[in-house]
Amino acid sequence: MLRYIGKRLLIMLITLWLISTLTFILMNSIPGDPFTSEKKLPESTLENLKAQYGLDKPLPMQYVVYMNNLIHGDLGFSIKNVNRSVNDMLADGFPVSAQLGAQAMILAIFAGILMGTVAALRQNRMSDYSLMVLAVIGLSIPNFVIAPLFQKYFGLNWELLPIAGWGNFDQTILPSIALAFTPLALVTRLMRSSMLEVLGQDYIRTARAKGLPPIRVISFHTLRNAIIPVITLIGPLTAAILTGSFVVEKIFSIPGIGKYFVESIINRDYPVIMGATIFFSAFLILMNFLVDLAYGYIDPRIKLGKKEA
Repeated sequence: MLRYIGKRLLIMLITLWLISTLTFILMNSIPGDPFTSEKKLPESTLENLKAQYGLDKPLPMQYVVYMNNLIHGDLGFSIKNVNRSVNDMLADGFPVSAQLGAQAMILAIFAGILMGTVAALRQNRMSDYSLMVLAVIGLSIPNFVIAPLFQKYFGLNWELLPIAGWGNFDQTILPSIALAFTPLALVTRLMRSSMLEVLGQDYIRTARAKGLPPIRVISFHTLRNAIIPVITLIGPLTAAILTGSFVVEKIFSIPGIGKYFVESIINRDYPVIMGATIFFSAFLILMNFLVDLAYGYIDPRIKLGKKEA
């Protein structure tokens, strides 16, 4: 187990280094620089600004400085938000994004598992068809379309919930649902197919033949095995929710990391773009690692770090 963890940690570090390097290369491959949008700046001013942010140095030297700062946890200073470090911006925005993402994750996973289970148990009935239609709609409509529709109907037309802002719980409901809409549909479809596969196994028929109550068969024999594919999906699901939050946060005027990330792309704020990308990459790599570790606890048949005989 310890050998497996050590191997995975090494792979995680290499992956993060590759992502950091690729992000640096892509940022410097874009024509122009963050100051090209500034109007009628004197040449001396442009040179001073580039020197201030180290953009006047050769690219290899910029890369060395960039990696050295990254190793020490320094993501640099924002170019557009003067005197604000990227570390401070991430520290301010992450708690908000984490709360929004956690609410969306909980909704997507638990509601998706419930809906998928009901659809499987009611296969080829009206409830099954209805839930699958909702799942198809959820997979077909992106959250940047769902979010304005929620604002229009639940906020403006029916005046049930606020359409923007952050601070009160009711302000988190619409963005959380909009963010969870597509992942919820994905979990529902996956849970339904997994449940149907498990329900057809011999040990389920044996449990029923022994006269076990249906609720016990479902709770202790079916769900535990059917939920494994959903656990596998948690890593990519986190990626979908976090990347989707960029747009959702912008639409609902939520002061999370997504706001800074979108604005940094528009303003070509290199340090913020690279800092946010590396932060999210590290978070997602860690999530996938934790999901792998969870396999051994959920299903005893899975032995991490051991080869089959």
